[in-house]
Amino acid sequence: MTETNYNAPQMNFQEEESEIDIMELVTKLWKRRKMIVKWCIGGAIVGLIVGFSLPKTYESSVVLAPETDQKVGSGVSSIASMMGVNLDNSVDAINFQMFPDVVASTPFIFDLFDLPVQFERNDSVINTTLIDYMLEYQKSPWWSVILSAPGKAIGWALSLFAEEEEEGGDGTLNPLNLPKKERAVVKYFAENIMVNVDRKTGKTDMSLEMQDPLVVAAVMNQVVENLKGYMSDYRTSKARQDVENLTEICNQRKEDYYKIQQIYAQYVDANKNVILQSAQAERERLQQEMNLAYQVYSQVATQLEAARIKEQQAKPVVAVIQPVVIPLRHVAPSKAKMLIIFTFLAGCISAGWVLFGEDYLQQVKEKFKE
Repeated sequence: MTETNYNAPQMNFQEEESEIDIMELVTKLWKRRKMIVKWCIGGAIVGLIVGFSLPKTYESSVVLAPETDQKVGSGVSSIASMMGVNLDNSVDAINFQMFPDVVASTPFIFDLFDLPVQFERNDSVINTTLIDYMLEYQKSPWWSVILSAPGKAIGWALSLFAEEEEEGGDGTLNPLNLPKKERAVVKYFAENIMVNVDRKTGKTDMSLEMQDPLVVAAVMNQVVENLKGYMSDYRTSKARQDVENLTEICNQRKEDYYKIQQIYAQYVDANKNVILQSAQAERERLQQEMNLAYQVYSQVATQLEAARIKEQQAKPVVAVIQPVVIPLRHVAPSKAKMLIIFTFLAGCISAGWVLFGEDYLQQVKEKFKE
């Protein structure tokens, strides 16, 4: 019994229709190739304009290798690291894995505001602070003035009817309540200071892009120093507190020992030739008090030295593998990349208009005519 395949002619018809449709689309594009080329040329021109209008940015980077405290056996730790598992039993709440969150925090970035920076502008050297540089000396493309003009006009008009706010405070910035512009600076650094941490080895790559090579190098240097100081302060906070407490106790015990020593010496000098038993007993009592005071002072002094050694041992070691260098060439904008992107977009838009836009517009016109 033979079976008739009814699907074969239908499939061949669909394939033929698909081929016809593709050829029709290609033909459409070919007929309008001059228009597509014009669009691509226009896109290339726009790309070059954008590329030359955007301010140049320079990148500075640094590679760190922080010290890690492994509490497990070295063999087990190495095997776990190969598997991508961290078996660090350290009780520290902040370790190298928290570097990205620490660097992006508002208090950390706020500490950078008063950083002295130096840059060249119009053949002159300008010295200022980082916050003033970000608010007063940043370059922007020409169209940002046009786009921001309506908002500024509306804000100016509203300010005419708004009541003047009294200026309060002494002008000191509060990191918990920063003005709008300063918050924008904090957000910029939080988003642009890139921190990548290798969880296996702890190697940390940090980079930042800014508009001036001298400024970006100075900022990255300060970020590294502040990060070292932050980790050192955290790791040594308890040991440092112990040192401060023991120093206070040691000074007090030292003072007590010197007092009893002075009393003993004065009593011995005053009763040098006295042979009374009561005088001898008082002398022995004072001597015992002096020896006891010395023992207490000696023990506290020993504990103080041990606490100081512990404080030094608690300080983390952050090795700088690749130090910060002043960049010589800008990394953005790439004029070639802008040229390719805008040319490609213009080509895609023009092709879409030829294939679908014109037909859809014609259908809309016919509907309105009906």
